[in-house]
Amino acid sequence: MDVFTHFIIGASIGEIAPKDIKNRHAIGAGFAILPDITNVIFVHPYLGWLAGHTIPFAVSQDFINHPEILQHWTYQIWLFSHGFIFWSLFVLPFWNKHRAAPLAIIAYLSHILMDLPSHTGVYGLQPFFPFPFIFDGWFDAWLWGPIEILLSVVAFTILFAIVRQTRIYWVWESEKSIEQESFV
Repeated sequence: MDVFTHFIIGASIGEIAPKDIKNRHAIGAGFAILPDITNVIFVHPYLGWLAGHTIPFAVSQDFINHPEILQHWTYQIWLFSHGFIFWSLFVLPFWNKHRAAPLAIIAYLSHILMDLPSHTGVYGLQPFFPFPFIFDGWFDAWLWGPIEILLSVVAFTILFAIVRQTRIYWVWESEKSIEQESFV
């Protein structure tokens, strides 16, 4: 799945969160793209350099042309940041530490869950990395071109708008007391 779609899904999760969480959209969006930060910082530049691009940043075809990336440390870090073990060791322990922690944790988990069906073959997700079980998804969103990414972004932006409109009428129990206080 592309980073932009993950961003919008995270913002949608932030929209669902209680309104008293400051910066809830940014927290949701930020944690939803967090697993791909290693990809943007390490994998794409290294693979772009390996592919000989003037600007060392990989395109999807480079992953097919250079399968040796699978054995490189940059790709291993990406696998680790997308695993449930990483999630349970470095993200989940914060569940009760801050009011926004559940939002951040769910947004992070949404990324992993959205990537499971959208990575196939040797580039399938390894949710229990470093254990070699590869979850073979149904399609390769990481091979999408600009049109497919645009369609995905538009579809999930529409979903965000629907969630935002629904959120006007759907209120968390903790928000009801705040609304009642504002009318007094």
